[in-house]
Amino acid sequence: MEKTRINHFFSDQVIDFNQSFPDRNAVLQSVANRLTDVGAVKPTFGDAIIAREKTYPTGLKLNDGVGVAIPHTDADQVLHDQIGFVALKKPVTFRQMASATEVVEVSYLFVLALKTAHQQLDMLQKLMGLFADDSAMAAFQRITTVASFVDFMTERGIG
Repeated sequence: MEKTRINHFFSDQVIDFNQSFPDRNAVLQSVANRLTDVGAVKPTFGDAIIAREKTYPTGLKLNDGVGVAIPHTDADQVLHDQIGFVALKKPVTFRQMASATEVVEVSYLFVLALKTAHQQLDMLQKLMGLFADDSAMAAFQRITTVASFVDFMTERGIG
């Protein structure tokens, strides 16, 4: 078993690689359940994040065509700061951020559970900076272990 690696926002208990889900809601509910299990969010977090994703989509298609999503919801659903991460074996469909009709096939999800709006904005900016860096994202896509993921994120000031 891999050694537990934790930084401020990431815990090995809510970081997964090579996962399969039938659709967007299934992966969101799975991450929400894990965040609930570690005491990071209220039991209503899953329903809240699914509802918010319908109204305010978070899918992004990056320069290299890879899809990412940064689902989040209101801070009142959060008990302590945590970010869930999932790398999918097969992408699932999300709506493109700021679009009513465009979709993106998402392979990576960063599910934000942060206690303040300021933290959410700061984390969104950091993640957008990472996503805009083509060489960093090429390296990111080669990560397959929790330890490498946490090290990568920590080295970039995310966590």
